[in-house]
Amino acid sequence: MGYELDFKKRVHEVITQKQLCSVMNDTKWGNLQSDVINKLPFTPPYQAKYVLDDVLYPENFETDVWYLGDWIEGLSPFFSVEWIRVRPRYQKHKGNLLPPELIDISKEFLSILHELRIPYREENNTFFIYGYISNTDSLFKGNQLANGTL
Repeated sequence: MGYELDFKKRVHEVITQKQLCSVMNDTKWGNLQSDVINKLPFTPPYQAKYVLDDVLYPENFETDVWYLGDWIEGLSPFFSVEWIRVRPRYQKHKGNLLPPELIDISKEFLSILHELRIPYREENNTFFIYGYISNTDSLFKGNQLANGTL
């Protein structure tokens, strides 16, 4: 129990030091996790940045990938997630002689973000979802920017 409290304290100290504000909470992360697992045909791959780490997981995430995301255990604990970059598509292997098929569920994923009113930023076929951020002006919430304008 002491380790978890120390970990939370270190995360909070870094959030304060970087002057980040909270965008998500455990309930919103949990709802997103549940909807992704239960409503989508596959769990989309993502890149994660954790508050206490300078390394991204995975480090390279610039192109479509062949693997799926671990939405069950990969995001926890939620309070330590600075942001995730979701690519709601993947390359499905069709055989050695055929090119992979691109499976894209971007519309379905975006629908979940809108339904749950989760702020996000879209860039190059990926969706950034922030646990913490220094400036929310560029985030979309539903069909409008988080600051209320479009």
